[in-house]
Amino acid sequence: MDAARDNHDRRIEQATAEALVAVEGRREAEQGLQAATATLAETVRALLAEDVSAERAVALLELDTAEVRRLTKMTERPAASPARPVATGIC
Repeated sequence: MDAARDNHDRRIEQATAEALVAVEGRREAEQGLQAATATLAETVRALLAEDVSAERAVALLELDTAEVRRLTKMTERPAASPARPVATGIC
């Protein structure tokens, strides 16, 4: 019975560790997406400032019109959020 409980506890610890790694990977990916989106928005605004029409920017960047409009309305880069500790409940 103790061996079964130990195996059960190990599986829980392993699954928890894998989940925590996935959560961190997702957080980093979300930050990367936010940074790339902000860079894209700056670039779209730079194209428009060079008198490139919105329609031409859509064609050049292979984006849809709504996305170009959304990007031009973004005002600033999002601040990087600090890492948050995750409580695991494992002692």
